[in-house]
Amino acid sequence: MIGRHEELAAIGGLLGKPVPIVVRGPRGAGKTALLDEVASGCRDRGIRTITVELTSASEESWDLLGVQAVLRALRAGFADIGGSRLATALATVNQLCTPTTYDSPASRGRLLHQLQRLFDSFHGAAAAVVLFDDVDAAPATVITTASAALRAGCTVVVACDDEAVALDLTAFGEAAGQVVELGPLGDRYAGELIAAATRHQIDPAVAPAIHAALGSLAGNPGAVLALCDLLLSQDRLTHLGGALCLADPDAPIALPADHWLVRLVERTHEFGLRLLALIANSEWFGMDDLVVFAAAVDAELGACGRAVDEFTAVGALRCTPDGVLTLACPALGAAAIDAVGADRLRALHLAFARHLVSRDRSLGHILLPLADHLAAAGGADVGGIDAATLLERAAHRIQPVNPALAARWRRAALAHCAPADHARLLDALARELVRIGRYDWLGEVVAEARGASGQAVTDTTGASGQAVADTTGACASGELAAAACLAALHTGVASPAGVGDASAIPIVDRWFGANEPFGTEELAAPLAPLGGTHDPLMTRHAHRDGWFDPIGMFKSVLGPAYGAPQRGPLELYRRIVDDYRRGQWDNALSGARTLVATYPAATPVHEVARLLAAEICKRRDELDLAESWLGEPDRRGAFPTLRSWVEMGLLGRRGQADATLAFGRRACTTAVRAAEAGDTTGLHLLIIRHAFLATAFGDGEGLAEIQEAARAWCGRSDAPEPGVTELLLTAVAQNSFPAARAAATALRAGGYRTELATACLIAARTADDTRPWLSTADEIAEQLGDTRLRTYIKSLARTRGVALPRRTTSSRSSAAVEARIIELIQQGMTNRQIAVAIRFSEKSVERHLTRLFAKTGCRSRLDLVAAYERGVLAGT
Repeated sequence: MIGRHEELAAIGGLLGKPVPIVVRGPRGAGKTALLDEVASGCRDRGIRTITVELTSASEESWDLLGVQAVLRALRAGFADIGGSRLATALATVNQLCTPTTYDSPASRGRLLHQLQRLFDSFHGAAAAVVLFDDVDAAPATVITTASAALRAGCTVVVACDDEAVALDLTAFGEAAGQVVELGPLGDRYAGELIAAATRHQIDPAVAPAIHAALGSLAGNPGAVLALCDLLLSQDRLTHLGGALCLADPDAPIALPADHWLVRLVERTHEFGLRLLALIANSEWFGMDDLVVFAAAVDAELGACGRAVDEFTAVGALRCTPDGVLTLACPALGAAAIDAVGADRLRALHLAFARHLVSRDRSLGHILLPLADHLAAAGGADVGGIDAATLLERAAHRIQPVNPALAARWRRAALAHCAPADHARLLDALARELVRIGRYDWLGEVVAEARGASGQAVTDTTGASGQAVADTTGACASGELAAAACLAALHTGVASPAGVGDASAIPIVDRWFGANEPFGTEELAAPLAPLGGTHDPLMTRHAHRDGWFDPIGMFKSVLGPAYGAPQRGPLELYRRIVDDYRRGQWDNALSGARTLVATYPAATPVHEVARLLAAEICKRRDELDLAESWLGEPDRRGAFPTLRSWVEMGLLGRRGQADATLAFGRRACTTAVRAAEAGDTTGLHLLIIRHAFLATAFGDGEGLAEIQEAARAWCGRSDAPEPGVTELLLTAVAQNSFPAARAAATALRAGGYRTELATACLIAARTADDTRPWLSTADEIAEQLGDTRLRTYIKSLARTRGVALPRRTTSSRSSAAVEARIIELIQQGMTNRQIAVAIRFSEKSVERHLTRLFAKTGCRSRLDLVAAYERGVLAGT
């Protein structure tokens, strides 16, 4: 059982003894699952076991001792534990257990006596365990019934959350009882729990996202699984690239509507969900605001105060020392917002704003809270105030500390401003959203402007990028067209928020339709209406050190007016490239999955992400996944040179020497022509791969193509000093150790570990002392999980007569490693997947499993998991 091995061990040591064991934990902590695991362990050990499920149903409310539940449990297990003595005792108790029996103390005493004899018959001469589940439904019942089982010599295990029950049972007679607390699961177990429930490998980003959404409930297994089920039903958890990943991670994650905490809030107070929704949807909400809230929802102030205390006690709310209320579980806040609904929530914000205005006509100290509620209330009239001016004033005040909130309030001001001020506010807001990188809001603002004007914002001049359509004075159409272009490219939607004209812009059409990248000079014209500081000398820098860099291009065109996106496909893409180069390959794969799952439209950044994912899987020997990421062999992509780099690596991985070298020569020739046309993305990677494989396969003729490609690359550089790529290419083409050493120094300083490993290998081939370079490359390859590179390094070390440092599998003990391997087997992982997860070679995993089979006598992976769950491997 995931994360509960210590608790199971504590219970297992007492089974068979006449002692009470109370398993305590909040709802969703896994008490029932733990009892099921105990029952399974008892069956494996030959211990008689029944599980008594008490009920508070009205049809059995007369059964004060819970005898009917005991009878049901014994009948269910009679085939395994029954005998004539037990059958007689069952019949006797069944006859006595009637509503009239409880009418007199004497008849109740006879029933209790026969109940104990029934437990005696169940116990017999063997060890026996009685498990009581869900006793919170009938806490008074379990004390007497459990005591009867204890007097009969049974071990009693009770699952509850009632402290009084725990105290009464563990104080029974002279038996030394024990309370086993089910605390929150550790963070590392959330992913394993989801993997076990879904039978899929989990993307690294899933568990942290669910953990953040749950907040105070993050360690609650029931809440984790409830969210998992809901996300699966919403298709937000989807299997992609070999793992279950989360689509649209920035969208709110809400608890299911039938979750016990949501129902508790709804049942406890009529206004409970509205209170939590308002707190979740507000920037500030404190205890002082309860007075206004009570008036807005027509509730008693005392009831509102009690609700805050109760919700804080169950982990729904947090209250800071200065009285500010926040949601302890963000997913509960999202569920409350869904339950209340957008219209009712806006009406609540409006009512709140009107009460604030009526209390303080000067609007002095309530300016910021009032602006927050006005913005959330939409365009409704508050009355008695100039809402647009108030929102602008509040935005100006909050701007230095929270630019995003200021932009939200300025956007709300558009709904309240006079027509004469609309163009000014819209222009300023669009530029502000670009500056702070909120392109998701920018698309919505442009759509609202288009709807207000009743006309499409179109760009009809083509090459010049200057728009001629008028938007009835709302804003210059060229500026809105440029804003629509930025929004489309940064949100991954050709027509964001209904801006149907965005796809008419040639840049957008190429990005989404033809799936073709563009250069900096092509951005200058369509984005000119937004201003910027475009330098024509920078138009050739469409790539960042050999990598396609759209964010860098936007920055070069708009200068300080441009803010890098905080979310969206371009931000994800930059992280994927950086994570790949820095050796954070798990994160890079996770980003690629998120990009494809969240933004389905095919664009150039999708192409690069897929190719990098394919490269990582290939280098980890997951060839089927690599092929899946790569797609069809004849698939037309935006970056043919980068694709050739991956395809050449796959051919080399399969050992097809002649085909690999022939492919490399053709690819280099094609890449040189592409470089002459301005596309150098991936050229340096292809050159270096071709050089390595040509050397490995003994192809001296391939050097000519490599040197020609290197000259094509270097000819695209305007930098006065050679960069890392130029240094690496010089080192490869000219066998230059100084160039390789200089490249390695620069890459080490930048943290680009993937390329550093390559630089170290290049340096090792020409250095006088090969050992330190090969050792560094081997260490990096081990951290990356790059099994192919490690094999090459060891081969090169043998050729050079160098002994690499012997690397221990890790600082962890063998017992810890083997326990981790078994936990991953529980998730359904293959040996290869386990090797990737723990950064071992597949052979190392096989050696550990062989040793485990020998120690335990198990014959299969399933037997090994069962032995581990029973605690047989606790000492390994």
